[in-house]
Amino acid sequence: MTDLVMERDPYLPWVDPEFRKNPYPWYAKLQQEKPVYKMSERDFVVSRYDDYIEYLKHPAMSMTEPDWVKPHSWRIFKDTVLFYNPPRHTEARRHMAKWFTPKMSREWTKHTAQVARDELAKISSDGVVEAHHHLCVLPAHITMCRILQVDESDPEGVIENTLRIVMAQSPVSTAEQEADSLKGFDYLFGRCRDMIADKRRNPGSGMLDALLAAQDRGEVSADEVLETLVLLYFSGAPNPAYVLASSLEHFARNPEVLSVYREQPEKRLAIVNELFRLYPPEISFTRFVTEDIEIRGVHIPKGSRIRFMTAAANRDEDVFENPNEFDYTRPPEKSHNVTFGVGTHSCAGQIISRAEVETVLTVIADAVEKIELAGEPMFMSDDRIRNYTALPLRLFMRSDAI
Repeated sequence: MTDLVMERDPYLPWVDPEFRKNPYPWYAKLQQEKPVYKMSERDFVVSRYDDYIEYLKHPAMSMTEPDWVKPHSWRIFKDTVLFYNPPRHTEARRHMAKWFTPKMSREWTKHTAQVARDELAKISSDGVVEAHHHLCVLPAHITMCRILQVDESDPEGVIENTLRIVMAQSPVSTAEQEADSLKGFDYLFGRCRDMIADKRRNPGSGMLDALLAAQDRGEVSADEVLETLVLLYFSGAPNPAYVLASSLEHFARNPEVLSVYREQPEKRLAIVNELFRLYPPEISFTRFVTEDIEIRGVHIPKGSRIRFMTAAANRDEDVFENPNEFDYTRPPEKSHNVTFGVGTHSCAGQIISRAEVETVLTVIADAVEKIELAGEPMFMSDDRIRNYTALPLRLFMRSDAI
């Protein structure tokens, strides 16, 4: 996807399997020794929390890729908020924002809760379930489909092809991964073109209908509608599903946390917040600078790329005491994480994502007495994003549940 080739870098060995499995020791070293790290003449890394907060909001930060960045498959989203700068970004985001307010999210998560309850009811008497798919992916995916008011079928195909495209986001993605991502995009764009055609024949009242109405009014283009639909359709599940799966694995390994979550509802928000801090699904992203800037005495020339390390910032020891430990009792002023980014380009779906995670965990806590691992969790991980591919669990149902 890009031209970073420093595979054996002492601070960020992108392709080292141990780094991909657990990058946090490397992040800690990076923060201590090279908080603003120059990897090449035009590639820099920012890992400290305070710098992350300050410079993501800097007016020189742009989504627009300079000419030196090599072509890649994700440019297929060039007509979405992923590549827009203000004011165009602000206008495009306006068409999504009203669908993800706290009030609307409370309505959407009624679907999330029902899907989770339905999946729990299907579990066999031995309590074993492939939890990532049934309890994490399906509730989030179906909820997004109902927001958009589109076809809910073939969730397995959606997730399979989503994993294909996300693995091409790494700075050291291979030619094979890039080619595979094109197959994933073909599937997702094909599905969404069919959905738009069906909506034109059978209009409804969902978010896709609203986008098509905006197109008819001349407020957005046909390309913007299609690309935004694809973006929402595939991204509605993986990120909340990763946090949900991480949470369930955490509950299995730390059963006392599940007990607190179930028995002390007033602490659920703090528990969810700490889970999001420890387990961000998107662990880094990039911006490009439109003017020369300086961070911690390091000169960053105009046109350079800066990689902001979300997962590192979330475990900055200058901000979070014992940063690698789960501690939901952190005071509010000491618990603000950056999992959803900050500023103009913070995640547009963070309200619904938080609500979905809390909703599914509440349904499970109400129904399940204990969670155990029924096998080894499996992941697809790189330096950019993390996804579960399997999470076998055994659930011990409460006698008065389901």
